[in-house]
Amino acid sequence: MSNYKLDIFTPSGVVVHQLACDELYVPTKMGEMNVLKDHTHLITELDSGMLTAKSSSGDRHFAVHSGLCKILGSQVTILSSTSEKAEEIDIERAKAAKAKAESRLKDSDALTDVDYIKFQQKLNRANVRLKLADLNK
Repeated sequence: MSNYKLDIFTPSGVVVHQLACDELYVPTKMGEMNVLKDHTHLITELDSGMLTAKSSSGDRHFAVHSGLCKILGSQVTILSSTSEKAEEIDIERAKAAKAKAESRLKDSDALTDVDYIKFQQKLNRANVRLKLADLNK
């Protein structure tokens, strides 16, 4: 029997609903959090990274990018600005986004602080997607 049910929601829709899992690894602003049986109730801020849901039927990986993680009893709810399943990653699109972000960041003196942060976030998202796609091979 699983310890948790996982939901991942984004503004564009449901990524996963009531996924049974025994253990979770969640990227948070404070670092990666391991969620095990009987974890305390918690609301925390997500960071861009890879969320891993482990179960007896295997591991599932998801890219998540900013948002919130709520743990309440045996329910884990992820509200993310964007999220993708590993098998849905468009590798060529992620490579192009990475190249564009790196190109823009090379001339960081010409960027405003807001643009610098924006392109740094785009680079982080692209790197997470590529890492996830590599795991899915």
